[in-house]
Amino acid sequence: MDIASLSFRTFAHATEDEERVERALKFASGAEEITKSKSEGYHGNPIVVMEAKISRSREIKAFFASLPIDDVQRLLDTLERRVDEESMFFLRLDKQAAYEGRMGLGENDDVISVRGKVKSYPQSRGNALVTMRNILESTLEQMTRKGQKS
Repeated sequence: MDIASLSFRTFAHATEDEERVERALKFASGAEEITKSKSEGYHGNPIVVMEAKISRSREIKAFFASLPIDDVQRLLDTLERRVDEESMFFLRLDKQAAYEGRMGLGENDDVISVRGKVKSYPQSRGNALVTMRNILESTLEQMTRKGQKS
């Protein structure tokens, strides 16, 4: 896998059950270890920032394979705006779906943010785009062979 690591980050707001948010993050990331830090919102409301990281190739492949096939296609279709100049790849997962044990891309602000460091040589946005396109196309191909659903 040509991704060095995937970093996951989400927030547990004062109105949310912190344990549920942690379970959702563990479900989405597949990571066992979660780091937490306390923060404050704009109006002084308490927020717990939760982060997880995976770096093994097997874990990263499993993460992409856990997404619905339509979401992997959507990542591929929107790839140009998901990779930056530092070869970082970005996506957002629906935190509510993760609460319910489902994976899916998120559209609103209640998300689990995912950031991946793409390995490309030499390191450039163009090379990172080619690498991510290959990863996503390979994931789609494997899903199609297995008859995975949306």
